[in-house]
Amino acid sequence: MASKYVDYYTEEDNEGNITFTDKQLSLNSDGMIALTDDLEKIIDKFTGSEKWQENKDFWHTRTEIRSDLMDLIHDIVNSKED
Repeated sequence: MASKYVDYYTEEDNEGNITFTDKQLSLNSDGMIALTDDLEKIIDKFTGSEKWQENKDFWHTRTEIRSDLMDLIHDIVNSKED
């Protein structure tokens, strides 16, 4: 179920040959950027302000929420259930 935002992680050698492909789907670079942007838009929408970005405590909490969302997305795309 690879998509614009989710794909199989791969590693390449110096010559561009794929040396490793993960068996689990995960957010790719576009997915990480989109998730971060969308989360920040949600926070801005409900607070009516972007000043929260200047507070490192709020920034840390946003990072934790993003991490939890990443875990949820990874579980869903890999059909994992608790």
